[in-house]
Amino acid sequence: MVAIEPKPLTGASARRGRPIDPSPGDHGPARRGPVGRLRTRFDWMPYWLLAPSAVLVVLLVGYPIVRLFETSFQVFDLAQLFSHKTIWNGVDNYKTIFTSTSFWDSVLRTVLFTGACVVGTMVVGMAVALMLGRLSKVVRGGLSIALVLAWAMPPISAAIVWQWLFASQYGVVDWILTELHLGTLQSFDWTGQNALLAFVVITMMIVWQAVPFVALSLYAGLTQVPQELYEAAKVDGAGAWELFRRVTVPMLSPIIGLLVILSVVWDFNVFTQIWVLTQGGPNGGTETIGIWSYVTAFTGSQFGLGAAASVVSMILVAIMSFYYVRILVRSGEVR
Repeated sequence: MVAIEPKPLTGASARRGRPIDPSPGDHGPARRGPVGRLRTRFDWMPYWLLAPSAVLVVLLVGYPIVRLFETSFQVFDLAQLFSHKTIWNGVDNYKTIFTSTSFWDSVLRTVLFTGACVVGTMVVGMAVALMLGRLSKVVRGGLSIALVLAWAMPPISAAIVWQWLFASQYGVVDWILTELHLGTLQSFDWTGQNALLAFVVITMMIVWQAVPFVALSLYAGLTQVPQELYEAAKVDGAGAWELFRRVTVPMLSPIIGLLVILSVVWDFNVFTQIWVLTQGGPNGGTETIGIWSYVTAFTGSQFGLGAAASVVSMILVAIMSFYYVRILVRSGEVR
């Protein structure tokens, strides 16, 4: 008899039997390199889809920032504006603003104003968010619509409305306080007599317009907190304050951190509301960095100094944001 040697299994027979070793002729979805690692094709499609938006952001944001840095190192006033001649002066603009007392006063006012706005916004926003969770669906829907309408109002429109509310002649607030017999305030000037009162009015306006976004964001986070955590805490004897401090705040800490960063960036750069209400007065008492740089550049025609102040403002915001994000990352709230 002739012995017949068995042929090696291939194709479907091999798949039904023992596995076969990969060979150069195998055209599977992944190939092995010389060191045995799987080689996969890099997918460029997401980058191609993001490219138009990235180009638009670079043109609309990147180019003005580059021009701002460039102008901050130049002598740029009306003479250079009309003659189109560039005169570089190195860091002289930065030396000038760093030795200016009025500039550092504006920095201090900006930091204090930003802190007051952020604290007020977060406190009132959290209170409104907690209140939304306790209201009926109909009332909650109506209040949410009112919040969205207040948030959607343009800053210039909101500033004009508040200017009318606190007007020294025929102002609504003065009339209400007078009718409540809290004093004769029919001609009281809230924004033109005392810088502290002017800042109080501006802060209330900023908080009023920022609370809707913060409150709705926190309420959305509250809807995702498991109710079992509250029930377990109540079983352990926790009260309302303990529930808020030990359950609500830890669960919402990532959202709170993000909202704080956004609020710092927005409130540090407030310009429209302050300019409409006080234009930096009275006697420069409400002059923040934004107002200081605007007045220096466009009223004093010293565009180089104004650009240098804007660069310093941008760097301060970047440092504060980076520091807070670093804290969040170290604490494990943001990954």
